[in-house]
Amino acid sequence: MLGRRRGKGFWALWAAAAITFAGCGMTQQQRDYTIYGAVAGAAVGGGIGGGVYAADNSDNWPAVPAGIVGGAIIGGIIGYLMTPAPPPPPPPPPPPPPPPPPPPPPPPEKIILRGVHFDFNKYNIRPQDAAVLDEAAETLKSHQNVTVNVNGYCDAIGSVRYNLKLSERRSNAVVKYLADHGIAESRLTPHGYGKTNFVATNKTAEGRAQNRRVELVPNE
Repeated sequence: MLGRRRGKGFWALWAAAAITFAGCGMTQQQRDYTIYGAVAGAAVGGGIGGGVYAADNSDNWPAVPAGIVGGAIIGGIIGYLMTPAPPPPPPPPPPPPPPPPPPPPPPPEKIILRGVHFDFNKYNIRPQDAAVLDEAAETLKSHQNVTVNVNGYCDAIGSVRYNLKLSERRSNAVVKYLADHGIAESRLTPHGYGKTNFVATNKTAEGRAQNRRVELVPNE
């Protein structure tokens, strides 16, 4: 008989192959454990089937392949269930630290321009003050976006109206000097404030000399 001539190995391989094809969606480890279990189960099932066949003393040879196939299926299931659980995936790497905040912008440069003083009842630029205005012109040339208020003042001697006109002349004299030295007049705004905003006492000659002035005030 063809069935009799086929040994246990044939049926075990057949059962293992069937289980392998059925487990195409398994992981490699699950497939290995299933095949090992199927082979072991086929051996045990074949042994049981052979014992039944021998004890029966009849022509009950299908017990052998049935035992092999059944043992392979049961062993494959047991092997599949005994597959160790895969290790958990490694934790994701920690997120990169946030970039440092950008540095604060540098504070705007404070432009300080020294003013000049005038003799009593005069508005011409004194030779000793020309160097001060030359320095102011160079500073303004290096800061092209800066505009300046040119504020003229007087001491307390004389009428309000006269001192207002005198302070305007002093302011315009400074504007003209700076314009003659390369500073656009559009950057210079003259103001005459007369006898106001005193910086010193008007009771002394020294104090009045400090009050006769033009201040250069940059717009920031």
